[in-house]
Amino acid sequence: MSRRKIDIVELAMRHRQIVLLIVSLLVMFGIYALIAMPKQEFPVFTIRQGLVIGVYPGATSAEVEEQLAKPLEKFIFTFKEVKKKKTYSTSKDGMVIVNVELNDDVKNKDEFWSKFKHGLEGFKSELPSGVLALMANDDFGDTSAFLITLESDDKTYRELEKYLEELENRLRRIDAVPTLRRYGLQKEQISVYIEQEKLAAYGISPTTLAANLFTQGFTTMSGSVDNDSFVAPIHVSETYKSEKDIAEQIIYSDPTGHVIRLKDVARVTREYPDPDSYIKNNGKKCILLSMEMRTGNNIVQFGKDVNKVLESYQKELPKSVSIYRIADQSKVVGDSVYNFLKELLIAIIAVVLIIMALMPLKVASIAASTIPISIFISLGLFYAFGIELNTVTLAVLIVTLGMIVDNSIVIIDCYLEKLDKGMSRWHASIASAKESLNPYSRLHWL
Repeated sequence: MSRRKIDIVELAMRHRQIVLLIVSLLVMFGIYALIAMPKQEFPVFTIRQGLVIGVYPGATSAEVEEQLAKPLEKFIFTFKEVKKKKTYSTSKDGMVIVNVELNDDVKNKDEFWSKFKHGLEGFKSELPSGVLALMANDDFGDTSAFLITLESDDKTYRELEKYLEELENRLRRIDAVPTLRRYGLQKEQISVYIEQEKLAAYGISPTTLAANLFTQGFTTMSGSVDNDSFVAPIHVSETYKSEKDIAEQIIYSDPTGHVIRLKDVARVTREYPDPDSYIKNNGKKCILLSMEMRTGNNIVQFGKDVNKVLESYQKELPKSVSIYRIADQSKVVGDSVYNFLKELLIAIIAVVLIIMALMPLKVASIAASTIPISIFISLGLFYAFGIELNTVTLAVLIVTLGMIVDNSIVIIDCYLEKLDKGMSRWHASIASAKESLNPYSRLHWL
């Protein structure tokens, strides 16, 4: 008694209702995955480099090397996660910089740097007392999802900062926001411009002026006296609420009750110092807010949440203050997904039109249907295994469109060829599918 060998292809054809049900469910799951799966512009990767910086003011390069660099290197090499061959230090007057690289098998770099920074705090006590600071910086891999400016022609930096604080408070309510960073802020200062002629007329020296101010509680750093001869710091007590309070300070008095106030010999004004750096956008002064997104979230949905907050807050701002988006990764990723779906639709239409010219419409529709089925099942698998959608995975899917079309046409062509040779539809379907899986296989019936 002979038995016929049934393989997976024939089994699927015998139970095609079950196969159609499974495929339909997988396609629907893939459509859901396209909406819900995490999306980023670039893949998440681990950066295993960091910097350790030591500041030793007044020490020469040789002293830094001997007293700071060598002990620091020995401490760093006590950690087994550190790749010694790639770790090196650079010493200069008053400073040492150590480039630290971790081994390739380190997966959780945050855990290592947390442990390392904790140990670094204790190690600092073993160094010379002149070592002012010892810090580690490993924050190189974070990228901004949004770059937002708050800009105005007539508002001061202090006013813009208040608006920015309120905006930050609203953005922090979004779960996917882990970090907000400010750039371009300019701090106000109270400047005292000494008029040398008036000072000389009263017979008061700059040293006497500074001494009298210090005896009146000028303890908080607020600026400096800057002229051609020297630069001397000015300290302002927290009890002084404005520049007027400072201007009224008595700097000299005589036994008859005559007093000389600071405003009599100097001009006291609140202003912004000449900035070392500043940010302008659209020709206006502005402050920049950099916003990151927590890993594992959907950046497209994240962008919608952020834009909703920005649009709502813009309506509450004065007309002279505007919010401008310099960079928006959510839009980039959203456009990438849209372009992918457009390419998918173009591929389906192209397959139908080309195959219709050579084969019947029914055959062309079957070939075209394999494209969305394969793509959406792949997206469902991505989502199930925690793979996010980014430029790399989208590129892979676009490349596979051509392979899917080729395979479909090859199978259909093989099917029609076997029909021409007199094979039944059933066996032609099985044979063409099996040959596509293994072109060197031979079919045997028992």
